[in-house]
Amino acid sequence: MAEQRYALERLYEDQEPDLVTDTIPAVLAWLGATGEGPALSFSVRIGAKPPKEETLRLDCDERALESRCNGTLDRVRRMQSRQTADREHITELAAYGLALVGLSVWMPGRRAITFREGLPPDILLDDTDGALRGVEVAGRSSGGHGALRFVLEGTKDKPGGKRGQLVERSDIAEAHVSLWCAAPRVSLLVQVKP
Repeated sequence: MAEQRYALERLYEDQEPDLVTDTIPAVLAWLGATGEGPALSFSVRIGAKPPKEETLRLDCDERALESRCNGTLDRVRRMQSRQTADREHITELAAYGLALVGLSVWMPGRRAITFREGLPPDILLDDTDGALRGVEVAGRSSGGHGALRFVLEGTKDKPGGKRGQLVERSDIAEAHVSLWCAAPRVSLLVQVKP
């Protein structure tokens, strides 16, 4: 199995810093990280049939993070204490940050331009009218690949899932789904359109 290593502070170079600043503290808080120390690892399935399996090892340098955005580590500690107004959104913010990491690792050179509100995909790579390109994102605290598969494909009661939402939209030219689970630490990255 191939291994990819990625230092979180690199997101400030690989992606738009304004899109990164709020996501890195959430990634570290969601995964229970406290900065420097052992890398955080994910088992990542890329593609659908058959998926390619890789390991993603995340590292971070506390000084580098603080130099990029003063107060990052304090925000991580506050998020971990659950005493912040965004306590109900940590999973969502962390999944956005991890999607930006996935974009940087497996689609090098491509940059997110904005977060989209209300309609898929969540992260836009190109906002050309009628030909949107982007990444739909979700995070789950637990459930592993089974929970992520339900998000991607839906269930008997709610068919379609993220894949169906993206495929049925004629204004989307290219769509990827980036799904992340904290326990166990697994991910599913799939291009669903074209």
